[in-house]
Amino acid sequence: MSKVGIVTDTTSCLPPELVKEYGIRIVPVGLVIGGKHYKDTELTNEQFWQLFYAANGSSTTAAPSLGDFTSIYEELSQSCDGIVCILVSKALSATFEVATQGKDLIKEKNPKLNIEIIDSKTSAGALGFIVLESARAAKAGKNLDEVVQVANDMIPRVKFVTAMDTLKYLIKIGRAPKTAVLGDVFGVKPLIGMVSNTGLVENLGRARGKKKAMSKIVELAKEHIEPGKPVHAMFHYTDSIAAGEALKQMVTSQIDCKEVYLTPYTPVMASATGPVVAFAFYTG
Repeated sequence: MSKVGIVTDTTSCLPPELVKEYGIRIVPVGLVIGGKHYKDTELTNEQFWQLFYAANGSSTTAAPSLGDFTSIYEELSQSCDGIVCILVSKALSATFEVATQGKDLIKEKNPKLNIEIIDSKTSAGALGFIVLESARAAKAGKNLDEVVQVANDMIPRVKFVTAMDTLKYLIKIGRAPKTAVLGDVFGVKPLIGMVSNTGLVENLGRARGKKKAMSKIVELAKEHIEPGKPVHAMFHYTDSIAAGEALKQMVTSQIDCKEVYLTPYTPVMASATGPVVAFAFYTG
């Protein structure tokens, strides 16, 4: 039986217990705060927020190192016949490009190793669900082509929506939708997401106040949920787990969810967004 290794990056925000259960390998995205470089896995959420606010929100993200990809590819090559690497949208990050460079280097040493690199066209828990279903297929004994097919089939199905306090951090790194409202004024919360399979962050509207913003998230999600089918849900928070729990409660009280996870944004994701709550999902 062939064995397929699964690789992703830290923007997938997968719960650690799932990463462990399915043997998913995670490549850390880079983060620069106050002029100092960190890997996404080097900071706890508490440490990140202390550094972030001490630097007045002055931070930027960086692609993973080439060495992080090649070392994981090399390690997996010892036990796997093939590798499927599923990454954050290449329209938002250079991660895909670095992963491809790593593949080329490894193929020079081991030309028989099959490595498939997939642009998820999304991020956060939406990426996480693509990775999770691919890992489940790999664990069930599917071959490389079959796992790739699972990943590609998942891409148009996954969605995520988020309510933000402000867009200023996304604007700073050039990832904000051009038509979105900045926020910060009179409690207006911009709503953005990735729901159209374009690979880009989309403007989904706005709401005044946190509770109305969460209600709007539920409304937006219902527009993309197939009636009568259970929902797979992943909720994210940044600096307030209580906010994440509140969104989870609001959604699950109105939508039939088959599986539910609550997980924080990693420091890299939080640095790009500032304080948010988010809901990633797919039906079926």
